[in-house]
Amino acid sequence: MSNSSDYVISNQAGSGFRTELNQVLGDIKSLNSGSTEPTNKSAWMLWADTSNNLLKVRNGSNNGWITLGDLSAQLGMASLSASNVQSFTGTIQTAGEIISNANTRLKMPVGPTSQRPFSPTQGDTRLNSTTKLLEFFSGTDWFSMFSGAKLDVFNSSGTFTPAEGRTNFLVVCTGGGGGGAGVTVHGSPSNYWGASGGGGAGTAIKMYSLTEMGSSASVTVGTGGAATSGYSHGNNGVDSSFNPSGTGVTITGQKGTAASAGYASATATAMSRPGWPGHGVNGDVNCKGEKAEFQTINNYTGATPSGIAVTDMRSSGGGTFWGKGPGAGADGVWSSTNAVGYAGTDGIVAVLSW
Repeated sequence: MSNSSDYVISNQAGSGFRTELNQVLGDIKSLNSGSTEPTNKSAWMLWADTSNNLLKVRNGSNNGWITLGDLSAQLGMASLSASNVQSFTGTIQTAGEIISNANTRLKMPVGPTSQRPFSPTQGDTRLNSTTKLLEFFSGTDWFSMFSGAKLDVFNSSGTFTPAEGRTNFLVVCTGGGGGGAGVTVHGSPSNYWGASGGGGAGTAIKMYSLTEMGSSASVTVGTGGAATSGYSHGNNGVDSSFNPSGTGVTITGQKGTAASAGYASATATAMSRPGWPGHGVNGDVNCKGEKAEFQTINNYTGATPSGIAVTDMRSSGGGTFWGKGPGAGADGVWSSTNAVGYAGTDGIVAVLSW
């Protein structure tokens, strides 16, 4: 029986001596295996502790045991066989490099934000399954490794869905610009008046976190005020908005309003008026559009408008955060054949994510 001798062989007859010697040799051969420690212990003695399947060695002072490893898991050491998958529960440390010459992969620890290590150390690296990003601990905080920027531009209404690996979102939301008005000839002898332009739309700019953004956002892109022909008022633009499903607020780029028509007849007193600009709402930065230009005048006194350049009669619409581009108000003009109000430019929503 293993772990049954006291390693002391007394003087005795041949058969008893042989029995006790075999017990000693059996304990040596089986590394003193047993569920209890050997009775007679000495420094550097080996003991296979079958109560917990651990291999132990007696310390040099002969007053305690040192655990060498788990007998069921190759003492916790890596196998030289490439065909076996090793599983370790302890910490593996090396003063040298770990080099893999195989064309395979390196598996990183994976877990959500809530399962980050309680006591991380500088250089700890993991894949955050919440953000879908590799992250590392700087010594004071966790930082995501940059996933690359992505730009989504909406020229019409739709739904924004964050791409995986993006946790920050810069949104620019601009409404539709107001339309310009038409105008007719006025006065005697004739004074030919241009019509006023529509107002520029507002722009809201806001940063969202992934929590604020949520899984998606509803995007409304406002159209510009429609074109008009003949003597007529311009058309209002339409608000643009960005409404995230998370905890973030909805931002709005307000529309630019339409210009009013003027001088329906030679004796009319109503002058054309420019449209008013919109504002950004709820953004970190809220930009107000520009007011459109007032009507221009060309004191041509002939009986007909021949020879008058259309550009002489034109008034510019109001600009926006984007200048005369998306969301700008429309020009108003009087031409020799028709009173025209040009269409306001449609709004736009742009999302930069990283």
